[in-house]
Amino acid sequence: MNLNRCRNTHLFHYLLVIACCGLLSGCGTTKTKTGTDQLLMSNAVDLTVGELDFSDVAGETVFLDASYVKAVKGFGFVNADYIVSALRQQLFAHNCKLVDAADGADFIVEPRVGALGTDSQTITYGIPGNNSLGAFTALIPSVPTIPVLPEISVAKRDDNSGIAKISVFVYDKNDRQPIWQSGVNYARSTSNDMWIFGAGPLQWGTIYNEPKFAGHRIDMEVFDIAKWFQRPKYSSVAKEDEPKYHSEFSFHDALEPTVLPAGYQVPLRQEDSPAAGEPATVNPPSGAQPLP
Repeated sequence: MNLNRCRNTHLFHYLLVIACCGLLSGCGTTKTKTGTDQLLMSNAVDLTVGELDFSDVAGETVFLDASYVKAVKGFGFVNADYIVSALRQQLFAHNCKLVDAADGADFIVEPRVGALGTDSQTITYGIPGNNSLGAFTALIPSVPTIPVLPEISVAKRDDNSGIAKISVFVYDKNDRQPIWQSGVNYARSTSNDMWIFGAGPLQWGTIYNEPKFAGHRIDMEVFDIAKWFQRPKYSSVAKEDEPKYHSEFSFHDALEPTVLPAGYQVPLRQEDSPAAGEPATVNPPSGAQPLP
C-alpha cells in the first residue's frame, strides 16, 4: 500500500513539473554559433572524404596535388589545410605511399572542392512578428501608428546544415591515363534547434551524439513513465524478511557439483574385476556432477 502511494506521489510531482514548464516557460536564445558552424563544416568534410575509396591505388606510390584546394579559405579552422590533411589520412588508410614531389610518384591524386559552407532556415509555428499594419497606417495622417506586432509562436525551429563537395580523380603520371575518379561526392551535416513555448533550445543532428537541451545532456530516465509501474526488483541475495518470486528461484543453485581429485579411484567390486590384460573401467560415484 505504501508502495502504490509512493508511486502516485512521484507521478503527481512529474505532472506538476510538466504543467509548470508549460505555464511558466521562459525564453532561451543562442548568442553565438561559431563553434557549431565549424563543427558543421568539418563534419561535412569528414563525411565526404570518408566515402572516398582509393582501393585502385592501394599500396602504390602517389603524390597528392593540392593545387586546386589551396585557394579554399573556409571558415575558422576548416580550410584548405584541413581538407588536405583529411585526404592524406584517407590515402594512408589505403596503404598508399605518399611522396612530396610528383617526380617520385607513379600516380597523381588531384582533388578539388566544389562547395564548402553552411545554410540556415528558421521555421515559426504560430504568428511571426511583423510591422505591416504600422507601415500602412503611417500613410494615413489621422490614424495613429500601430506598433510592431510581436511574435506569437507555439514553437520555433532553427535548422542549420554544413555542406561539402569534394571530387577526386587519379591518373598515371607517365602515361597520363585516368585510373579512378570519385564522381559527384558530397555530404551534408545537420544541427537542429527547437524552442517550445520559448523553452529551449532542444538540439539534435549529426554533430551531436545524442539529443541535448541548451547544450546539456537530456536524462531520458526522467521521462521513462513505464518504470513507474514496474515490479520492484530485489537483490539476488534473499533475506529472511524479503520475498523471493518463484521465477527468480533455480533448482540448479541448490545442486553443488561434486569435484573429485584427478587421481581418485573407485574401488572395484568383485563382479566388475577386469579380465587379465584388459584395462580397468572406472565409474563415477553416485551424485557426481560433470564440471562446466
